[in-house]
Amino acid sequence: MKTIRNQLNTRRTELEHYCDTITRGESNLDNVLSNMVIDITHGISWCPIYKAASSTWMKHFATLGGVLTETAMELIRRDILQINTIVRKAFPRMVLQKLNKTKKFLIVRHPFERLVSAYRDKLEHIQGRDYYYKRFGRHIAHKYHKYRQPNETKIEPTFTEFLRFIIEEKYFDEHWAPFVDTCEPCLIKYNYILKFDTFDRDQQFLIQELGLSDYLYEKGDLKNINPRGVTTAALVKEYMQNVPRSVLDEINKVYETDFKLFSYLPL
Repeated sequence: MKTIRNQLNTRRTELEHYCDTITRGESNLDNVLSNMVIDITHGISWCPIYKAASSTWMKHFATLGGVLTETAMELIRRDILQINTIVRKAFPRMVLQKLNKTKKFLIVRHPFERLVSAYRDKLEHIQGRDYYYKRFGRHIAHKYHKYRQPNETKIEPTFTEFLRFIIEEKYFDEHWAPFVDTCEPCLIKYNYILKFDTFDRDQQFLIQELGLSDYLYEKGDLKNINPRGVTTAALVKEYMQNVPRSVLDEINKVYETDFKLFSYLPL
């Protein structure tokens, strides 16, 4: 436990150090507060970063809020109800003063791993993802298809096209928006920074540290993983190997602050 605590303290110290070296533009604090889940009763607040264990903690907060009923679980399984909908109702927006009375945490993931996960889940296949194809996929494929290889004939955008879209248009959905914009970690002092690559260990420490073990328990089968399978490091490498170096360099710039603040290495 002492080793884990020291590592978490180091993450926070490194974050504070890099925050002192960067200049942020207009604050996004109001939007961040609207996005956060603030549980005054249990003294814990979370800034959700989608594609970084967000489904797990939506389930945890639904449990803490007493809204994960059998009826709700059945509706969620049938895709009639979204778990984040009941969580938002259980924990309506709070003011900053309330937030500061809680222990705050966020979960981060290597930006490239998160990009691959978002692409595979939302844009790689149109089946079951009509909303994302209509909102993003069709536009991306149409505008950036000129860069395709002759054998790339699918109607969905390629991964490289997805990256070019982010680079050129800077249009961020919640599943690939930079951490720094989603959670404003230089304005909000997070007590715990969990990482996806050590998630099970970090999460167990947090739950024990905050005395939540008696509240959080396994309930049903609401695991919401990518239907295409888990995005592993090997898969990330596979997707990245066909991306031109110039595109990687540009996408590194887009997420440069995230890399620095959370001690990730760019590709």
